[in-house]
Amino acid sequence: MIFVTPQNHKELVLNKECLKTPDGKESYPIIKNVPILLPEKTNPDWYRELLEIIFWEHPEEIDKIFSEIEAGIINDRNEIYVEHIKTIYGTKENILKTFDSYKQRETSNWIVGDKSGNISKRQLKDFKKFSKKHNGRKRTITKIKGTGVLWDRYRYFAEVVCKEKTDKILELATGAGGGTASVALYMSKDCDLYTVDIGFDCLGNAFGISKYQKKKIIPVCANFWYLPFKDKTFNTVCTVCGLDESREIIETLKEVSRVLTNNGRFIVTSRNNAFMRQYRILKPFGFTEKETLEILKDCRMYSDLNNLDEICNSLGMKLKSRKEYRDNENIVFSVSEYTK
Repeated sequence: MIFVTPQNHKELVLNKECLKTPDGKESYPIIKNVPILLPEKTNPDWYRELLEIIFWEHPEEIDKIFSEIEAGIINDRNEIYVEHIKTIYGTKENILKTFDSYKQRETSNWIVGDKSGNISKRQLKDFKKFSKKHNGRKRTITKIKGTGVLWDRYRYFAEVVCKEKTDKILELATGAGGGTASVALYMSKDCDLYTVDIGFDCLGNAFGISKYQKKKIIPVCANFWYLPFKDKTFNTVCTVCGLDESREIIETLKEVSRVLTNNGRFIVTSRNNAFMRQYRILKPFGFTEKETLEILKDCRMYSDLNNLDEICNSLGMKLKSRKEYRDNENIVFSVSEYTK
């Protein structure tokens, strides 16, 4: 058993439909064959990462935003985000104040839900939809067997991840399943792929891909900066945009370094510059690209490749290779390989 408790790394054992510490004091549920290895009170769902920072003092506002989206009140999500920011904060100056206060927070104090394992009906519905076999076929063919820059990028990522033989790989961010499908396609039959996502519904993609490709994929609902795995467990850790679309990047990379073996590899697909992901939220309030990137960096989010290199280097993970892919004139991705 390679699973441990997410915060203090106590050994876990399988007990009926849950994972428990040997003394029985800590227990984590298994729902639809997915272990929910989140710290206590964490809601197994994800929101747009920048919203969690802007509304960290108003968590109920995030619930309201996504209730409107699910109800179809407005189709443009960014329009909903901007309207709610205007309602609560109004001006750029007030938004800057919430960023400044967030900078002072401890990593452990993120926005939480009522209780760990509280899977919503919407999450269960989406999980079942994503688990269907045709979805695994769609993810594999759409992402990996097409033509053009997007498909070349996924294919190259998978080739780098799988170029060294290993019995298990850890992926951060299952998401829509593009990275999962590409790695599964290229990995050997005797390799296990552990794929982690904080969104329970996203993990349904792993089941669909596993059924279609007939590869062993183990979905895990967990938080990136509290990975529930023993030290030095994986020779290879990888992610497609998992850093771009997350928070607490420094702590996440510390966890990556912890679970990597000596000489282990970390392969990352990321945007060269995070502004094009975030500008729709901040640009209407007058934030420039330079201001946005500084805010992202100060708030411990992914900002750019230079910052990624600095953090990895400080943790003993050295850049070995990098290949760039230009999706269009504004968006450039790179596949980076680091070695510990």
